[in-house]
Amino acid sequence: MIRKFKFFFSPIDGLTKWLNKMSDKGYRLIKVDNTFFYFKECERGKYRYAVDYVANRSYESLNDYERFLKDSNIRYIEKPGSVGKVSFGNIRWRPYADKGGRLATSRGMIKKEFLILEKENDGPFEIYTSIKDKINALEIMRKPTISMLIFIGVMMIVVNFGSQSGSSFLNAETNKLISLIVLGIAEILLVINLLRFSLKIRKLKRDSNINE
Repeated sequence: MIRKFKFFFSPIDGLTKWLNKMSDKGYRLIKVDNTFFYFKECERGKYRYAVDYVANRSYESLNDYERFLKDSNIRYIEKPGSVGKVSFGNIRWRPYADKGGRLATSRGMIKKEFLILEKENDGPFEIYTSIKDKINALEIMRKPTISMLIFIGVMMIVVNFGSQSGSSFLNAETNKLISLIVLGIAEILLVINLLRFSLKIRKLKRDSNINE
């Protein structure tokens, strides 16, 4: 078994492409944790992978989906991803999720934000085949980015206008500047991600009108 560390700014497209490349090299994904992916050797190109975002689902909806995958002979691996959430101990609030999935607990959705799907390589592996379904999936995946943009924007306002008691003026200003720089970088990355989703959605909608 081999262990790989990998970070993806695009956890859907980037991870999907990388897993399929690993399969083409002769490695099958066995398990994942917060930071590492674990593989074992297999026949080159034997498996195809896709990644689905499921943090918007309720506990019951996720169970139904996983049962459907099993019935379809699709293996799945739950992957954690801390996206667009606010934590209160073992409870996470996801304002963008569907009804029943906005409060995630350890029993339900925590550390199950993505599903890595695997099937034997008998052709292209697409989760969403119609343009309508693809647009809907992208709009769902875009919601956490919007939530985080708003949250970090509020944090920047708080940091900029808040006061830091117990610190000298120079230290307070330095800490404020560092915090604003870090939050600003995060905000820029989120804007880039939002634009990426929006451009994909616009292209699909334009293609849909052409097809009609």
